[in-house]
Amino acid sequence: KESTMDEDRLLANDTSTTCRNCNSSFGIFNRKHHCRLCGYIFCDKCTAQKVVLPEIYGIIGPQRVCDPCADRANGKIPMSSGSSGGGEQKKRGVKDIGVDDLVMLSKVTEAEIHENLKKRFNNDYIYTYIGHVLISVNPFKMIQNLYSDRTLSDYKGKFPYELPPHVFSLADQMYKQMRNEGENHCVIISGESGAGKTEASKRILQFIAAVSGSSPDVMRVKNVILESNPLLESFGNAKTIRNNNSSRFGKYMEIQFNRSGDPEGGCITNYLLEKSRIVTRSNDERSFHVFYQILQGLPADTQREIGVSGLNPKQFSYLTLSNCYEVSGIDDTEEFKDMQKAMSTMNIAKNQQLEVFRLLLSILYLGNFTFAESGADQSTINSKDALNAFAKLFQVDTSLVEKAFCFRVMSTGTEGRSARVSVYNVPQNVDGAMYSRDAMAKALYSRLFDWIISKVNESMYVNDPEACLIGVLDIYGFEIFENNSFEQFCINYVNEKLQQIFIQLTLKAEQEEYHAEGIK
Repeated sequence: KESTMDEDRLLANDTSTTCRNCNSSFGIFNRKHHCRLCGYIFCDKCTAQKVVLPEIYGIIGPQRVCDPCADRANGKIPMSSGSSGGGEQKKRGVKDIGVDDLVMLSKVTEAEIHENLKKRFNNDYIYTYIGHVLISVNPFKMIQNLYSDRTLSDYKGKFPYELPPHVFSLADQMYKQMRNEGENHCVIISGESGAGKTEASKRILQFIAAVSGSSPDVMRVKNVILESNPLLESFGNAKTIRNNNSSRFGKYMEIQFNRSGDPEGGCITNYLLEKSRIVTRSNDERSFHVFYQILQGLPADTQREIGVSGLNPKQFSYLTLSNCYEVSGIDDTEEFKDMQKAMSTMNIAKNQQLEVFRLLLSILYLGNFTFAESGADQSTINSKDALNAFAKLFQVDTSLVEKAFCFRVMSTGTEGRSARVSVYNVPQNVDGAMYSRDAMAKALYSRLFDWIISKVNESMYVNDPEACLIGVLDIYGFEIFENNSFEQFCINYVNEKLQQIFIQLTLKAEQEEYHAEGIK
């Protein structure tokens, strides 16, 4: 019975193209197996033995494992004792810090999973595998040598089972497979707000930059890719109740590689920018970082050139909505310098940078507009200082600004179909004028953000149809606010769908494998 079940143990042919141990190619009818320890796929020959693993692994009964894992389990291959802590993990044992891979648990229950993650978290092991998926628990502190150059070097070229779980190991496996097999790869990073998704994406980019080539052209592309992070964080991130540096937009970054495995370009696609954060948010949160950075870091001579002075966050209504102006651990002045440096790296000229600053300040002054009734269903702007400042920054006449917000344009007839088309300026009441003000602020910022993305893409895009791609999907996390925007509703839905994909690819796949192997 066991032999018959084993004969039927076939995997889809598109699961893998070669054995990870002997590099033999899989044909249509070749049998393939998941190693019970590392989770990777090997040919039948390289997983021929079923071994009873030592008690430290917490798995009962004989298991089909690959030859390298079998040797390691039986002590023939010592675990690395590099700076990443592998030797310490073996020395202390599973009872102290849990198992590396949750599929190795003797009982896969919610309580056992939580207990294992808790053990690892309390011992500064924030990464844990579940098959091919890497789980990361945000430690909310700096862990010594976790992302050091030595640790990065340790994980370069290693199999996942040789060192403890790490985001560098995930990046290394993806990069090696892309180079060896010439196939595109993608990393999906999801989780609740504050889970560390943005940090994970930055560490993946850090690893790729470190292990690829160093020619002048390659270094330029690396610099653009790495410098895009502080720029996009300034314009797309904000402090929320749960996270001081929460991404408030979705980002899919594609990195293009030549046949040598060196990055030659890339492209960023953005979606679902939470532009409603400009005009409303919960208490003790901030708007996008860039507003506070420009108010704290804009030099006095640049302020004079733009035509402003004495800038303070507390003087702008859009920033006083939530009574939060500073964030612990974030220096807005230094962040402004990093943002300005990144803009220069993206070939955004000095005069264009000035226009960006002018537009950001215009949005803030726009929020200071207040309206008063001036007749039946009519309104007027009664905050003349804000009106004059906005018109000066926008370089338009004040009468045009007031007309734009206090009147709406209506037309009758259809051009090309009607003999007569009439256009009317219809007065707006106070509520209508305020709605127009907020809609204008959100539209201005959204278009500015799209322009920033386009400048980043111009700096690193290369038209190479034969390039291999590595994609990194970083979406802002599941979160429930007192008042939830449409964008947050959409992103919560996306997170739920990604969670279903996670369950499908891991838990259900593992259960099917247990059943196929006759394991109860």
